[in-house]
Amino acid sequence: MAAGFGIISLVAVAMCGFLLVLINQVSGLVMGMREEETAIREGLGLATAVREQYIHIAHLMIEGDRSHIEHYREWHRRVREGLDRLSPYVPAEDRWRIAALEQKTDELDRCFSPSDAPGFERTDHAQVVAENRMIAGLAEEASTQADALARAVESRMAHSHVLATRATRIGLVGGGLGALVIIALSIGFTMRLRKAVLRPLAELTRAARRFGAGEFGARVGAVGRGELLALSEAFDRMAEELAERERRLVHNERMAAIGHLAAGVAHELNNPIGIIRGYLKTMGAKDDPETLEEELQILDEEAAHCQRIAEDLLAYARPLELRLERFRMKAFLEETLKRFRESSDGQSAHLDVTAEDVELTGDVTRLRQVVLNLVQNAVQVSPDEAPVNVRGRLSGGSYAIEVADRGPGIPVGDQDRIFEPFYTKRKGGTGLGLSVCLGIVKAHGGTLTVDSREGAGAVFRVSLPVQQSEGDIAREGGVP
Repeated sequence: MAAGFGIISLVAVAMCGFLLVLINQVSGLVMGMREEETAIREGLGLATAVREQYIHIAHLMIEGDRSHIEHYREWHRRVREGLDRLSPYVPAEDRWRIAALEQKTDELDRCFSPSDAPGFERTDHAQVVAENRMIAGLAEEASTQADALARAVESRMAHSHVLATRATRIGLVGGGLGALVIIALSIGFTMRLRKAVLRPLAELTRAARRFGAGEFGARVGAVGRGELLALSEAFDRMAEELAERERRLVHNERMAAIGHLAAGVAHELNNPIGIIRGYLKTMGAKDDPETLEEELQILDEEAAHCQRIAEDLLAYARPLELRLERFRMKAFLEETLKRFRESSDGQSAHLDVTAEDVELTGDVTRLRQVVLNLVQNAVQVSPDEAPVNVRGRLSGGSYAIEVADRGPGIPVGDQDRIFEPFYTKRKGGTGLGLSVCLGIVKAHGGTLTVDSREGAGAVFRVSLPVQQSEGDIAREGGVP
């Protein structure tokens, strides 16, 4: 590129210098031609003055009119002045004509002196004729020299005109050839530039797009020369580093996901384990057999719940498997909150429950997991001695379960993110609880929403369809 632009620049500078020299030469010739125009006028004026001088002599000699004496003197003076003015313009090879013209003019003046006026009254006719012939010959020779001087300065101007025309043509031809050379060089170096720069840049652009798409296995290879070759090698090194960083990042993300998943398992298992521990603390060998049988049944259900939670969290991305059955919502909510009170987290909780009795179809264990999670979260964020309200009511064609706390509320910017997996701002939380609840509710064809204002607590609302059949639930939740 540097050589190409350098050559084009040198050719352009040389052409400009050549044209400037020619322009200067033509300008000098034009200025000289202006001076030569003055010389031509002076030459023509000299030839005219020589002839006018003889005309007045002839009139004086033939007519005897003495008024021509002053005219003769005037034109004789003009001839002398014309010779002085024309002398600088006459070429060296024609300067002898000036001396010859001066000589003939002096001889003509000596042969006829206007001061000798009486001589014009001579009666000797033969003498007058002889003098007229001599004067006419001198005048003819003087006119010949004057005309030759006029032609000499005119030929000089013609030569200057030829030189100016030739220089102009050379300038036009040289400028045209220079322009053609610059155009040819530009085309040649453009093609070379396309091959040496644009094509490698296109390869690098395609490689950058592949890298941007995550294809870090692609390589540019040796492309171009010089800086472009170094850039292609840097691209390949960058691709290797990006691929290695991606491998490390994926490994770290996997490890983090495993850690979060393990923490989520522990979080979700804590509720049923707390219930199991609460019942174990109150159970005794002397208890009524019927009571023991009921409590053992509860323990078995909660243990099965633990097993299913672990399975669900380990297979978080797979569709949920629901075990559908008909149940009464009022009894379901009362039994769920009873179990929560028996757990270690719910022994000091103040729960206020109001429920309308409606029969629904769903997975009791899964829905109990949702309610227990929402109630536990509400108890944790509410101040001590503050009640947590649980409401169950019909709302159109749905049954709404509302869990209201007295906590600090959820900021507006976080309300759309709290259901995302692993998103949490609570110390020790994993962010899996609400996302699992959302998945369970969606599997039942329902919705899970939150209504909250900062400083005024939050209300989580679970809406379940009342008239939904088992086939509808299967289509919504993917039940096999």
